[in-house]
Amino acid sequence: MAKRDDILATATRLFSEYGYHAVGVDRIRDEAGVSKMTLYHYFPGKEALVEAVLAERHERFMASLKAAVSAGPTYKARLRAVFDWHASWFASEHFHGCMFIKATEEYAREPEALLTLSRCHKSEVAALVKGIIDESDADAVPGLAHLVQVTLDGMIVNAYLFGPEAVDDAWAALAPLLGLDDRPLEREGEAGWTKP
Repeated sequence: MAKRDDILATATRLFSEYGYHAVGVDRIRDEAGVSKMTLYHYFPGKEALVEAVLAERHERFMASLKAAVSAGPTYKARLRAVFDWHASWFASEHFHGCMFIKATEEYAREPEALLTLSRCHKSEVAALVKGIIDESDADAVPGLAHLVQVTLDGMIVNAYLFGPEAVDDAWAALAPLLGLDDRPLEREGEAGWTKP
């Protein structure tokens, strides 16, 4: 399985940094140090490799985010942790935007499996946020968790285009709506989950 892991790690790094269509299987093969036969043994085509990369990325992303959230002693601390975790990711050297948004854009909704993986990823982020919001005693505005997830996606795009500080104004406007203080987001955390 070490060869499969090498291929996945290499593909993740290259797809994250350069996109899917800009990176061919020959480059992945060469940088992973495997033969073409070995690559195709584990992944019968590039789309299968992209699917595997996204599935693994989702698992690592959610495990790290859930760990950060679960460390919060109150629902407000857990909700704040969602944003601090993202801010830390934005400031990391391995931040190259959202691999799920890129896949959906580059593959123009086909194959369906890639779109399904992206939808599941975004839905799980929204479900995590909804679970936190549901812990509060107050009646939450309907759709608030979805608003947070959409806002996070906008923050990802803006941080990628303009740098990690580009999300600060959005955070300052959103925090009071969520009942959180608007002190600046923490960017000092570790984003080790992004390392292939």
